[in-house]
Amino acid sequence: MPTIVKTPSGTWKAVIRKTGFPTTIKTFRLKKDAEDWARRSEDEMVRGLFVQRAPAEKMTFAKTIERYLEEVSKTKRPGTQSREVKRVTPLIAFFGRHSLAGITPDLVAQYRDKRLAGEDRRGKAGDTNSRSNV
Repeated sequence: MPTIVKTPSGTWKAVIRKTGFPTTIKTFRLKKDAEDWARRSEDEMVRGLFVQRAPAEKMTFAKTIERYLEEVSKTKRPGTQSREVKRVTPLIAFFGRHSLAGITPDLVAQYRDKRLAGEDRRGKAGDTNSRSNV
């Protein structure tokens, strides 16, 4: 059974303590939202589908890629490093402000469609230069 407590700031904090799972805490503006989230999360735990999303909700795509370039890409050859930077630049421009949990298949499809339409490849006259989708 989750514990739902009103915080001094007026928000509602839901705390789930279940054997075999890490203590999970999330804060909400409305008590109903806290109750719904706690019920869904406990149900996922019972069914074995629970995934802790808090780190993915806090980390943006841009921060993740920057960390990759800093920690992983630096260990590679200089040519590979520069190619990786070129490849991630349009990804950061499109997905950068989104949290990892917020990147949905629909958002990826939007990115694909914009790239195929050539919206990121403008010619000298300002017209788009579409890519082949073969």
